[in-house]
Formats: sequence, C-alpha cells, structure tokens
Amino acid sequence: MIADMMTGGGFIGGAMMGNGMMGGGFSGRSGAYYGSGSKGYKLFRADGCIRCHTINGYGGIMGPNLSHIGSKRSFSWIVTQIVYPSAHFKRGSIVKISGKTYLAIMPNYEHMPKSQVITISKYLKSLK
Repeated sequence: MIADMMTGGGFIGGAMMGNGMMGGGFSGRSGAYYGSGSKGYKLFRADGCIRCHTINGYGGIMGPNLSHIGSKRSFSWIVTQIVYPSAHFKRGSIVKISGKTYLAIMPNYEHMPKSQVITISKYLKSLK
C-alpha cells in the first residue's frame, strides 16, 4: 500500500486524526514556505503533528525535532513513518534519536487521504 502511494495507486481515504490547530505563526526562518511547503506546513499543523514535533523552534517536544528531517531521511521513509510508524519504531519502545530519548507513541495515519500524506511528506523532505 505504501508503494501505491508513491506510484499513484489506491489508498484508503478517511478522516484526519487530531484537530491540531495550534496558535502561533511561522517565522519563515527556513525555506519551509517554498514549493509544497506552504500547504504541507498547514497540513502538518492541522493534522496535529506540530503538537509533538518541533520545526524551526515552533511546536511540541514529545517527538523528535523535524527541522532537518529532509537531509536525514528519504521521501519513502517519511511516507512510511506517517502511515505506519511501527514499521520503524515498535510502539511503546524507547528510541534514541540525535542523542535524545523518546517513547515511540506516534499514531498511525493509515486512513489519512493519500494526497495529504504525499503533501506532508514532500514538505518534510524539503526541510534541510
């Protein structure tokens, strides 16, 4: 199914998880509003990702800082992490990333519309 997302195949549509709209603006300190970034960043916020993850100084701290995720992970890795995070990190396990320890509790977004997964993934891949 993940391969289908990257090649244009079918995907289970459904409701977004989380209501996620947090206050605060985006400073534009990076190129995050260029390319697919504007829509991708808005979806990243709307889907609640910003509650746990930080990008360029804004967001939560429960999950890893994603400010430079695009230089560390491939597009397909990011897609998989959004849709099936347990493919990379067993849910409930302790994970060390960039010297920090996290509890792997990211929900899966397998019912997120394919277009949203792709848009968010392109946005995250653009973060260098």
